Amino acid sequence: METKANIIRKYAEATPETKVDIICKYYPQIDGIINARIAAMKYIIWEEKEKNRRVDYSELGVRVQSGNGYSDPTGNEATFRANLESAIRKCDFSGDILEGIGNSEKIIEEAYILKDMKEIQHLYELQVDCLMSEERNLFQKYLNQEMNLTDIASSCGIEYHSAVKKITKIRKSVKQEITEILEVTSCHVGTK
Repeated sequence: METKANIIRKYAEATPETKVDIICKYYPQIDGIINARIAAMKYIIWEEKEKNRRVDYSELGVRVQSGNGYSDPTGNEATFRANLESAIRKCDFSGDILEGIGNSEKIIEEAYILKDMKEIQHLYELQVDCLMSEERNLFQKYLNQEMNLTDIASSCGIEYHSAVKKITKIRKSVKQEITEILEVTSCHVGTK
């Protein structure tokens, strides 16, 4: 199995047509790929923030408590992590969310790639939803790996090569619709 990072790298470098192919090929795993990469990005950012905080803490010398004396590090961490996930998903890195992070440009670029993948996956789902009910049901089962081509041929009472043609025709139709949208909008991954 191909690594998530490699799939994302291929996607980032792909033409609009190839992006659609990647979404189709990894359709059942796209949400998992995106969520796993976001979790990894959150971990990397949190650990670097914590490392920087510990360095700053050790350089302060004598610490004087200020404020009302109430400190909630667990609550602060949970709030930061939730805000961080939202920032990554929305590609909104305003404020100090990436302050002190060494490779913030790469993190921002990857966030835009993941957001683009999610948007194209959504376009793909909408195009599949536009199919006639029989085609939609078959294609969704094929995409989700619930049925292979042999199963489709059997359930439709057709030969294997006819099932291949049927799925290829549907895939080509969906791909063409999305590719046209992407080419019209000049969708380029990593642009802000």
